[in-house]
Amino acid sequence: MKKFLFLVGATLVLGTAGTTLAQQSAAVPNPANAYRDVKDDNVMVPSLKRTVGQLDDMDVLGPDGRKVGEVEEVLMDASGQPVALVVDVEHGVGIGDKEIIVGLDQVRDDGRTLTTTLSNAQLGALPVWDD
Repeated sequence: MKKFLFLVGATLVLGTAGTTLAQQSAAVPNPANAYRDVKDDNVMVPSLKRTVGQLDDMDVLGPDGRKVGEVEEVLMDASGQPVALVVDVEHGVGIGDKEIIVGLDQVRDDGRTLTTTLSNAQLGALPVWDD
């Protein structure tokens, strides 16, 4: 019985850890990769249906509709695919003035601005872009 309870407990702990890692990796597609900024403004970012040049300086709004920052860079992975944005976070958001890496799967284009469902606390926990 003790062996069974131990296995159930270990499964729950490992399952929770796996879920946490999946949530973190969703925010930044592959944090182990070395990102590079996309230099060509004509490169298309398929998930947002915009070019790098069109995304430059676009506002990023939080779930409450307030501006959290603006796009500074589009980042690509080692294979050359756009995977993330560098967002210059506004000081008023409460996480300091910094540039963070936001995965493309965490933003949506509403036609005028980009929006994210990430809270200020979640944004503050994302990796900092230090070019």
